Amino acid sequence: MYLMRKTIFHVLYGLGVAMAVSLTPLSGYGQTDTLKLTVKDAVNMAIQQNLMQKVSELELKKKEEKVGEYYAALYPNIKATGSYSRYLELPVIFIPEGTFGPGSGGAMKIGYDNSYSGGFSATLPIFMMNIYQSIRMGKTDVEISAEKMRENQINLTASVKNTFYNLLLLEQSYQVIEMSYQNAQANLENIQKLNASGMVSDYDAIRIKVQVDNLYPTLMQTKNTYNNLLNIFKVLLNVNDTIPVTLDHSELSTVTLEEIASPTEVWQQDNTTLRQLELSRKMIGIQEKMVRSSSLPSLVAMGNYQYQAQANDFKFNDYRWVPTSLVGLQLNIPIFSGFAVRKQLNQVKISAQQLDMQMEFTRSNLSAQVQNSVNAINTAIKKVESAQGNVTLAQKGYAIAQTRYNTGQATLLELNDADNAMMQARLNLIQAQFEYLNARNEYEKITGQSALPSPAN
Repeated sequence: MYLMRKTIFHVLYGLGVAMAVSLTPLSGYGQTDTLKLTVKDAVNMAIQQNLMQKVSELELKKKEEKVGEYYAALYPNIKATGSYSRYLELPVIFIPEGTFGPGSGGAMKIGYDNSYSGGFSATLPIFMMNIYQSIRMGKTDVEISAEKMRENQINLTASVKNTFYNLLLLEQSYQVIEMSYQNAQANLENIQKLNASGMVSDYDAIRIKVQVDNLYPTLMQTKNTYNNLLNIFKVLLNVNDTIPVTLDHSELSTVTLEEIASPTEVWQQDNTTLRQLELSRKMIGIQEKMVRSSSLPSLVAMGNYQYQAQANDFKFNDYRWVPTSLVGLQLNIPIFSGFAVRKQLNQVKISAQQLDMQMEFTRSNLSAQVQNSVNAINTAIKKVESAQGNVTLAQKGYAIAQTRYNTGQATLLELNDADNAMMQARLNLIQAQFEYLNARNEYEKITGQSALPSPAN
């Protein structure tokens, strides 16, 4: 009995508690009809409705708008300006003594009390390498956001598929425990009748009653685990928790047990983590060019058109407005910046070295994870095949033990052992199926695959 309960605990832990999924707020998927879902339906619904997936999509749009902002720097920058000044003391110019005759010279006031100006100015970059590098950096940032959105989709697909299959396996676990519970109840009724007629001892009647009472909490625990996992499944799909959901039970029978050979390094091209690191390395290369471009000259075209007027009163109709305008080029040539550029380049180079080391470590780590997933898949297939044979044998053993007990050739202990062996064999099969599906989903996630399982031939 202890071994059986321990097996049940491990199966429930593996199917329910081990699920690690991201919770998102529920929203109004407003239907009240029962949702009947296949794996493909569930994945598609999650990708379309999951709120965290929508956050990734908005992040991508935001980065695309940022690229547009960088492009805007290539267009003319036009602005209108206006100003008013009131002189509390008029400005002066100093004229040498005797310039205009005896007694002339000294400080001479000029201008009027009120000064007005208004006009337009425009600048247009002709050559500024930083702008072009900023655009390249923005486009690379868009690629990184797109890859992160793909990563979220791969993780979401794996979570939905894991949860879907775990729910089906939990249902099977419930059915296995319920069958054992029903067998125990049937044996209880039979033994109570035999005990009443004096054919079996009171000990057997007490023992079978304890077995029935011990199985009932486990049955309820399994049901509660299923309901909790179903609520998480609805959160992944962004479905209101009041909507009934039923899963297509044929999905488990369509899963083909396929052994996987050790993969080549082709999978690295689709691994989302490595792709993001490669894009980050590309970003560092652009940063290096941007730092170097700060030492290059920049050329800007400019123009200005302005009206000015000055007066001591506020009779605007009498003002004489004088226009002024200019066009020109402004050339900036960096000469010395205190070795700042050199220090910035050193920082970028160090960042590149750090990223190269991180990529090497990540590639090795992921290669080990892929190989571990392959080993887990192939091991789980053998465990499933072995467990299927054990279930058949355990069922035959229980039928024989039940007949032997009813004819007085076996004890209650033998009957309980046979029932426990049958229940444990069935739970072992479910656990082996869980291990296979979990390992396969992990393999697909690492290798960047999001394909649904192939139907059995």
